[in-house]
Amino acid sequence: MNKLLPALVGATLLLASCEQAQQAKKSYDSLAKLKDAGEKMTTALDEAQSRRAEREKRGDTLALPYKELQAFLPAEVSGYTAANPTGQSMKMSGMAFSNAGREFTKDSITLKLELIDYNGANKLYQGAGAILGMGLESEDDEQITKSTTLGIDGASGLETYRKKDRQAELMLGVGGRFLVKVTADKQPDLELVESVAKQIDLNKLAKL
Repeated sequence: MNKLLPALVGATLLLASCEQAQQAKKSYDSLAKLKDAGEKMTTALDEAQSRRAEREKRGDTLALPYKELQAFLPAEVSGYTAANPTGQSMKMSGMAFSNAGREFTKDSITLKLELIDYNGANKLYQGAGAILGMGLESEDDEQITKSTTLGIDGASGLETYRKKDRQAELMLGVGGRFLVKVTADKQPDLELVESVAKQIDLNKLAKL
């Protein structure tokens, strides 16, 4: 028993040290991820400000009229019934922005698209654009969240899939001024919202 006690104490201390090392590693990893997210956020802000400065040089400081935004939305999605597009252009407190949207339905499934131009309200865009550019990745029992660009230069965004209610959502910042949002219910994954977002001419938006 006397010989066994030191061994037990040593094993206990070893386990405690291993746990502390694992906790330290987790803390370090978390800090590293926060640092990386902060750097990506700063980069996203810098890029948005740079694009804004370029547009100001060209005298392009106004949001597109909502009718022009509607033209970027897909007219149809295979297998779905399209509603008439909606939209409006707004001005308030020195800011101006426009939005356009369209809804598609198939049986009990609803698919919604929204396109917003924040060119006349740059400060509103900067906060959202920075968050979308953080490169967030996470998964738990409730949902999956991951970053995406959809392969578009000048775009950054987040995809979210809520497992229990089968809700898919994609939000994408484009060209330092546009926000694209696609949502769909009763989905097994993110495939539909990704494919529908790609029907929008994102490359053209990114160059405006």
